[in-house]
Amino acid sequence: MIDQACLASLDGLLWLRTGHNVASKFNQHQTTVSRNSRKCAHVFDISLERINAEWHVIGNQNLLNLERRVHQHVRFSGDDNNLLRLDAQHWSGPLLCTPPPAGWIAGNLNFLEYHRPLQLLKERIIDAWVASYPDVPEDNPELTAIRLSKMPMYLVVKAGHPLLELGNALTFAAVARYPLLPLPDNAFPKFQQVLIDCGLSTHASTSACQTKTIASSQVTIEDLVVGFASPLSLPLYGDSFRILPLRLPIEVGDAVVVRREFAQFDQIQRLSDFLRNRLSALASTRAELCVLDGNLAETTTNEIAELV
Repeated sequence: MIDQACLASLDGLLWLRTGHNVASKFNQHQTTVSRNSRKCAHVFDISLERINAEWHVIGNQNLLNLERRVHQHVRFSGDDNNLLRLDAQHWSGPLLCTPPPAGWIAGNLNFLEYHRPLQLLKERIIDAWVASYPDVPEDNPELTAIRLSKMPMYLVVKAGHPLLELGNALTFAAVARYPLLPLPDNAFPKFQQVLIDCGLSTHASTSACQTKTIASSQVTIEDLVVGFASPLSLPLYGDSFRILPLRLPIEVGDAVVVRREFAQFDQIQRLSDFLRNRLSALASTRAELCVLDGNLAETTTNEIAELV
């Protein structure tokens, strides 16, 4: 009913957010993107609405989703002219997906939450998503997560932060007195629940102690914020940050989430291998980053160093 380039314009807008990005990724003129999107809206009797910086389809999507199903199977057919679509979280995307593997086109690689990329995957707008474990869909008959790595999650602060003075006597109660790096509510539900269980909240208001300290002009709120970092994302903070001697009780990592019907396709197997190879190279210089093989067997940093 609609050719691939035409639907790619509409879905590209939903995925990449702007006509400029769609034109760049799909090698189309912005006027073509706009024209194709309007044509799709007319054919499928839908409209687009921008909500919180994201485009959403308004109307009955049954026919549109059937068309997407056909086009996704065409992308997986192996034709070199039909690139598969890959996206990832903002901390793993630049490291693991830039440049993307052969046969794939990468998205903006800047998601900072769980729900939008999951929606894009469910609606067949994207074909694979490098998600942050444990916030991956479980017990879902349509989706599956292929784990790639595991690692701890650190609490990090700027050098000179008062919490560093507590050393091994540091507790979560002490951490709770300071502002945590803010995250949108329910952005990563499982991670958020761990914080709640530890008595921490990324939405807590500045305590009286913090306000008094800030009022004295000794430090700013930014100097007091407690952040989160994995061995993979820690270098993004820079040399001025330190790891607190207190671990969050959670194991994190990377996982490729795909539709279950494509999990055994060669393209997904090659993508998983590609990402594991990049993780292995990173693990050689990052302690506590463990790469998992296809059977979830662990490869330690030392073993990786001997192989590379």
